[in-house]
Amino acid sequence: MYLENGRALVQGIMLLVFAAIAYWVSLPVGLALVAFMGVIRLQESVTNWCPSDLILRPMGLKNKLGTRT
Repeated sequence: MYLENGRALVQGIMLLVFAAIAYWVSLPVGLALVAFMGVIRLQESVTNWCPSDLILRPMGLKNKLGTRT
């Protein structure tokens, strides 16, 4: 698995958890978490770095092209 796939996996799981929080716990809190995740996705698209990289890189995941940005 590549770093990009790991990011997508983590983000998908987070989105489902935040949607469940919005449905079963608190709609404003769940929507705030989804909005925060959207900001992180925007930041990732500009910088090609995501906070989940702090966990995924030590697990041995590498970029598809082998370049580290």
